[in-house]
Amino acid sequence: MTISPLPNCQLQVEQENLLRHVTDRIRQSLELQEILDATVVEVRAFLQTDRILIYKFYPNHNGQVVAESVDRTRLPSLLGLNFPADDIPLHARELFIQARVRSVVDVESGQIGQSSANNLNVGESSLQYRSLDPCHAEYLTAMGVKSSMVVPVFYHEQLWGLLVSHHADSKVISEALLQGIQLVVDQLSVAITQSMLLQQVREKADREATINRITTLLHSLPTIELQKALDETVAALQGSGGRLFVQGGFFKGQYNAEGILAGSSPNLYISGAQPTLPDRAKWPYIEQYSGWTNHFQTVGDFQPWAITDLYETPSLRNLQSFFQTTPIRSLLIVPLWIRQQWVGYLSLFRNEIETETLWAGQFDPDERQRYPRLSFDVWRESKSGQVHPWSDGDIQLVKNLGHQFASAIEQNELYQRIQSLNLTLETQVQERTIELQQATEQQKILFEVVTEMRKSLDLSTIFATVTRRVRRILQVDRVGVYQFDLDSDCTDGKFVAEKVSSKFSSALEIRIHDHCFGELYQSLYQQGRLLVINDIHHANLQNCHISILNRFQVKALIVAPLLKGEFLWGLLCIHQCAHVREWKPSEIQFVSQVAEQLSVALAQADLLAQTQSQANQLAQTLRELQQAQAQLIQTEKMSSLGQLVAGVAHEINNPVNFIYGNLNYIASYTEDLLSLTQLHQQHYSEIDTTIREKAEAIDLDFISEDLPKIIASMKIGADRIRQIVLSLRNFSRLDQAEMKLVNIHEGIDSTLLILQHRLRGKPDVAGIELIKTYGDLPLVECYAGQLNQVFMNLISNAIDSLEEWNLQRSPQSIAQQPAIIRICTEALNNERVAIRISDNGMGMSEAVRSHLFDPFFTTKPVGKGTGLGLSISYQIITDKHGGQLRCVSAPGQGAEFIIEIPIRQPSPTTLI
Repeated sequence: MTISPLPNCQLQVEQENLLRHVTDRIRQSLELQEILDATVVEVRAFLQTDRILIYKFYPNHNGQVVAESVDRTRLPSLLGLNFPADDIPLHARELFIQARVRSVVDVESGQIGQSSANNLNVGESSLQYRSLDPCHAEYLTAMGVKSSMVVPVFYHEQLWGLLVSHHADSKVISEALLQGIQLVVDQLSVAITQSMLLQQVREKADREATINRITTLLHSLPTIELQKALDETVAALQGSGGRLFVQGGFFKGQYNAEGILAGSSPNLYISGAQPTLPDRAKWPYIEQYSGWTNHFQTVGDFQPWAITDLYETPSLRNLQSFFQTTPIRSLLIVPLWIRQQWVGYLSLFRNEIETETLWAGQFDPDERQRYPRLSFDVWRESKSGQVHPWSDGDIQLVKNLGHQFASAIEQNELYQRIQSLNLTLETQVQERTIELQQATEQQKILFEVVTEMRKSLDLSTIFATVTRRVRRILQVDRVGVYQFDLDSDCTDGKFVAEKVSSKFSSALEIRIHDHCFGELYQSLYQQGRLLVINDIHHANLQNCHISILNRFQVKALIVAPLLKGEFLWGLLCIHQCAHVREWKPSEIQFVSQVAEQLSVALAQADLLAQTQSQANQLAQTLRELQQAQAQLIQTEKMSSLGQLVAGVAHEINNPVNFIYGNLNYIASYTEDLLSLTQLHQQHYSEIDTTIREKAEAIDLDFISEDLPKIIASMKIGADRIRQIVLSLRNFSRLDQAEMKLVNIHEGIDSTLLILQHRLRGKPDVAGIELIKTYGDLPLVECYAGQLNQVFMNLISNAIDSLEEWNLQRSPQSIAQQPAIIRICTEALNNERVAIRISDNGMGMSEAVRSHLFDPFFTTKPVGKGTGLGLSISYQIITDKHGGQLRCVSAPGQGAEFIIEIPIRQPSPTTLI
């Protein structure tokens, strides 16, 4: 069947769409396989043919279908199948290369049309038809193809592959269609070029990364990782094994007739599979055999030797037996040179491999192939014992790595030589610096003693530091600080600090009585003299003194005085217990310096103790003054408030009493007038018109009914004012400044009355609910005014906390959990009463709660709190009333203040 070509306009549009789609795909991805797969799909849709494939040539002229789009209902798939070179004869490939010929075949008509892409620019682009070769026709028929189109694909002027179209029926491919496909192939060539460049860049980056990784291992002084570097090299080159042969001592060695350093001991690093040398081999290393060394002397000493098949290399015939027990087949050997001097070999091995190839054979079960041939039968060709050749990239990579190995070996050799020189120098320097180190350590300990003195002046800390450090620097068995008892005339005392070896008993806290000391040594020590004894049995000591030293296993000693002014406070004792010892002058001077610093520490410790005692007294006085000042300020405030409240209550009380006293008379007079009006109306039914109109105008009946109600309401209001005045006077308690029996509930209610305006809700502020649970309390002996001051502080703080809590919450949250203040009172054991004031607000942390009653401590913003309220309240409860004030709180659980005071005060005068 012949398919007519498309109209020119439509064809041009579809060509442009095809080219645009392929170009977009190339731009979207640099992965060649993705581009090839997309191209065959687009081209098949464009040509409306049964199969589009891309055929790639290999260096041996065989080829493989690397991309395909096919209608499997009409033709079988050839994707992944290999074709032998004979399927595309040499003259056909040359025609593709020289003339860039595109061909169109119609098997039914027996015609093949060809046109050259080189003629497109000069107008000679028409297809030239000729008779189809019978073999070609039979080949296509065997594949089930009736029409085909082939366009060559080039990469850098080399034939890379073919774009092939197959159709199971006859199909006309016009020159215009062919030209459109040529444009696609040109874009495909560009994509192949880009992909190859990308592949080269990636391979180069991989090689550089490998070199950098191995170089890092090779140059990691002081331990050069030659073994790890060899393992990395073998893995990077896909080897099965490798060897690094390093000829030791190459900087001084002489070569023998075999080219081996005489008298040297090689170092060998191995990785993976290795050849096996017999026990009686001439040389212990394969690198020492002539077949190995002769090659580099013949072809050049610096180039790698790539051996594809060691069994096909005559020069290695004497080494082949060593590899016969292994699957090693390919070798890559790099000589290592340093400044024209050979130092070893880097060798890599590859095992023989098995290969498997899928060939497009003659047989295919597809019924459309009516002429099956063996050349199209799909069969697997498996080969074992094949070589795995080295690529140019492998050779270049191992050459670069060889330079790095040689450089690392040189660096390691130089490092070892320098280390040897340094070791000799270090030995000399160590001997010369021991004295300096000891002197430096001694000065360091002195500095630490001075630093410890300046830091704390705590004698126990200073003594512990000195005894520990002095024992370590002098390498002695015991260092102790001995203190004389006061008024003992230096005959009695004990060790108050000690650092002793575990081999000897401790002298700490053991009391010592030495009557010989006061007679013989006290005056010398007070003059600053030191006692230095190398052997106690050869120092002409008194028997009483020797017996005490033997008690503590002392064989040699240095004793320095510890003076506090002119007073002998104690001794710094250095004991050698294991053996006698000859003390060096530097050690004696060091002990003397330490003793001097300890004497200074003793004097400063006394001064510090006196200063601290005075400072504590001043601090206590200052705290008392601050508390008194705070109490005075708060008392003055409360006194002023009380006077103000009392004055306001007094001023209100006078007019209110006047009004309240006259209300009864007004009520009586009003009642009389209303009764008279009613009698007048009853006896004089005929009323003057003017009077009637006036009565109607003023609504006399309503006035008669409402006026008694108004007077009653005024009486209730005046009574309420009198109650408020009474509460204000009760809060101020100006008439109860001394301790008296008081109703606690009245004081709480008076305080709540003053704070009532803060408890009520406002349009923009939520109210606070008040819950009072009063117990049955007796009258309590207390300072009423001061106790009201405590209530005022605690309740005000609770209101402040709840208002701040409400500001942080939404109206819904406030409605679900309203702010509440609870006031509970109860009697405790008929001796004390408790008042609990709590809220359900934010609570407080333990850090805040622990400082709650400290003077001037506040959590409120600046200007909203002085930090005196709770401190003064605490003093009022504890000092004035002999009670307790404590707080129980946790974050998110509100706060509760608990007041406990006695019902009766034992002696009021002692609490003031």
